[in-house]
Formats: sequence, structure tokens, C-alpha cells
Amino acid sequence: MNQPLIKVDHLSKHFALKKSGLFKERRYVRAVDDVSFLIGRGESFGLVGESGCGKTTVGRSILRLTEPTAGRVEFEGRDVTHFKRPQLKTYRRHAQMIFQDPFASLNPRMTLADIVGEPLLIHRIGSKKERRRRIITVLETVGIDPGYMQRFAHEFSGGQRQRIGIARVLTLNPKLIVADEPVSALDVSIQAQIVNLLVRLKDDFQMSYLFISHDLAVVEHIADRVAIMYLGHIVETAPSELIYKKPRHPYTQALLTAIPRPDPDAPRQRTILEGDLPNPAQPPSGCPFRTRCPQAVDQCTAAAPAMTAVGPGHFVSCHRVDA
Repeated sequence: MNQPLIKVDHLSKHFALKKSGLFKERRYVRAVDDVSFLIGRGESFGLVGESGCGKTTVGRSILRLTEPTAGRVEFEGRDVTHFKRPQLKTYRRHAQMIFQDPFASLNPRMTLADIVGEPLLIHRIGSKKERRRRIITVLETVGIDPGYMQRFAHEFSGGQRQRIGIARVLTLNPKLIVADEPVSALDVSIQAQIVNLLVRLKDDFQMSYLFISHDLAVVEHIADRVAIMYLGHIVETAPSELIYKKPRHPYTQALLTAIPRPDPDAPRQRTILEGDLPNPAQPPSGCPFRTRCPQAVDQCTAAAPAMTAVGPGHFVSCHRVDA
């Protein structure tokens, strides 16, 4: 990989909990703990894990919507974690976010034209006529009739609202899009349409994606590389093909066996994880996955495993990766 577009280096985000007593030590939720990865230009990077693992916090921290506790985020070689307001505004022009809830992310008092055109106003791009032409262009690109420009958000379906969110992002022609569960609130048929749209836009505009999802079946269709996240840590990273054909971490293997199959009679061996996700305010010692891992040994309690290379571009954090 040449100079990466985004470099996340030992990123952490800890949220302070309310103290329960005057002299008790303050506790923290370690939502993201020492996370590192790269995203190349024109690459789609999938970040996958179950609810509460910290993947959305990673995406928000990259865009400085949430301030990181520690670590660095570099965009085109520049550390964005120390950007002041003017620099941050310029950075946001090149790095945009598609939010999970397409209705909550749209202002109900604004028309479609105002919603999609607002980024152009904020960054003072073009004249009024030029902004209108740009709005029409991006609406046509995402499959929304420009004749609907005076309608409000509640007048559109869920799939249309998500397309509007994508159109709003595209007005600035960003280099990076953080897509936070962009299809999880949609019907399956609409999910396919939005995923196909995102794939086409990536190819047409050479954008990079951080595609956040809990659904490995969806990520398979869009991601070039995939990182698996558990309890604030990345436990496996590999090219998409390797993740699905030769997963090495027990958590990745369990997630893959949970993907629904179109043939209910096809033979399959399901891995059922015992227990619940540990409390991130009191994470287990050693390997964070050891309390639910079917392969755990004493070493997993004593020390956290290091990220180990097991193949070209394939890294796993597990003591038993060679077992």
C-alpha cells in the first residue's frame, strides 16, 4: 500500500462513569482500547463486531465527532487529533459520515434541497445557481427524483431517506466516507439497493470507505479488507477473501457460522458463544475474549495476546493462533 489515506495509530476512547461515592476511584468504560489500522486510497475497509464493541466510537473518533482519549488519527499524513476549528472544518469537507438512522440524521424542518445543499452553504461553495445544479446532480446520482426537492424528510421511505443522507455526503465530493451501519434499519431488498449504490459510487468517485457493520454477510459485498472488533479491541484483520475463507480467530469463526444460509437443509456447524459480552468498565484480564472462547487456556488469563502476522496482510490477536 502506498501512502494511506487514513492511519489510525493506537486509538483509545474511555468514557468516565459517575462516581458512586466521595472517596471511590472514578471508573471508565474502555469503549475503544488501543486500535490501529490503515485505509488506502479508494479502499473499502470493513469494521465488524457485535453491538457495544466500540466500532461506532472508532468512526466518530476518526471524524472528531467524539474526542479520542489517546492515540493518533492521520489523514493524508496530517494528525487530525490536534486540528483547531478552521483546520477541522477543512478536514470535514474531505471526510464525511453516513449515519445509522436515516430519519434521525435529517432535519424534519428542512426540505430535501436544503438538506442536501447545506454542506455547500457551510463551506461557501459556488453561487446559488451552481449549488442548485450540484444538488440536482447528486440527487440523480443516488436515484432520487430532483422534482422532490421541496418535500420534507417524513415524506420519504426509509430507503429514500438513506439515499438522501448519501446525497448530502456526496455534495462535497469527499475522499473518505465513514458509513455507520448504513443499511441495518432497512428491509433486506432495500439493503441490497443501498449496498450496490455504495459500491458503484466507490468505483465512480474513487472514494475510501470505513464501513461499520455487525453483519458479515453485508460487509462481504463491499469491503476490500475487514477488521473484526471485540470489546474495544481489533482481534483479526485480513483481506476480505481470507476472512471468509480462512478465519483464524475463534470470535471471527463464531461470527461467520451465524450468517444465515439460503438453504435451511444445507449442513452447517454452528459455534454458539457462551455467556454475555463482558462489562467494558470491568474488562477481563488477559485476552478480552477469553471468558467466551471455547479454546481458552491459562495463558489467555495471564496476558493479552499481541497482534501476530499469519499471512500476507493477515493479522490475528490470539495465543492459540498456531494451535
